[in-house]
Amino acid sequence: MKTNWKLFIAIIVFSEIGYSSMCSNNVARSSTYFIPKMSDYCSGSTPCPKFRRQVRMQGSGIMPGNKLLTYTGKKLKMGSCGTAFGASGACLIPFISVAADPRYYRMGDIIQMPSMKGKVIQLPNGRAMVHPGYFVVQDTGGAIKGRNRFDFFTGTYGANSLANSFGTRAQADMRMTDVNDCDPHKGFTVVRRGSGNYQNSLLAIEDSLRNSGNSRMVASVEKTAGGAR
Repeated sequence: MKTNWKLFIAIIVFSEIGYSSMCSNNVARSSTYFIPKMSDYCSGSTPCPKFRRQVRMQGSGIMPGNKLLTYTGKKLKMGSCGTAFGASGACLIPFISVAADPRYYRMGDIIQMPSMKGKVIQLPNGRAMVHPGYFVVQDTGGAIKGRNRFDFFTGTYGANSLANSFGTRAQADMRMTDVNDCDPHKGFTVVRRGSGNYQNSLLAIEDSLRNSGNSRMVASVEKTAGGAR
C-alpha cells in the first residue's frame, strides 16, 4: 500500500498545533476554569459523585474544613490560600492567574492584554477589582497546548455563572470561554520574567490586588516571580 506522506506529515503537524492557527499568534485562544465548592454539589459531609466529576474536570475542589480535594484524590490543607494551588506551587488568583503551555512559557511570565485594563471585575469574595491588563502564568493544563492557548482562572465562578466577568454571560468584550473566538479584545503580548518591563508589570498587578482589598494575594505573585525582580 502506498503511503501518503504529505497527509501523514500534515496529521502530525495538526496534532502538534491543534487549532492554534485559527487565531493569529497574538490573539488568545481562551477558556476558563474554576474551583468548585463541595457545598454547592453535595448535601452530605463526604464528596459526592457530582462534586468529584467537577474536581476531575477542574483539577481540584474546596472541601469543608479548609481542605482541597485534588483530581488524584489527595486532600490538601489550604492554609491561607482560599482558592487552589497552581503548577507553580503558588495560590491561584481569580482573574489574574492563567494556565499556559510550558513549552512556550515559564511560571511567572506575564500575559499583557490591553483591552482588559481598567475593566471592573466582580470577585468571588464580594469585592471589585479594576483589572491591570496583566495576567500571570501560574498553572498548566493537559489540554492547554500552543503558543496562544490560555486557560483563565475565575475563582469559584463557573463558566455559566452570571457573576463571572469572563463567562458565557459576560459582556462581549470580556468573554474568555470560547476557544475558537478570535475577537480582537483577546490580543496579547508577553512580558518575560526578568525582562525590562517585568517589574513594572508586576507592580501594576500588585497595586490592583491591594486596591481591591486582596493584599494577601500579592504574596502569590511574588512567589511565582521568584528572583526575577
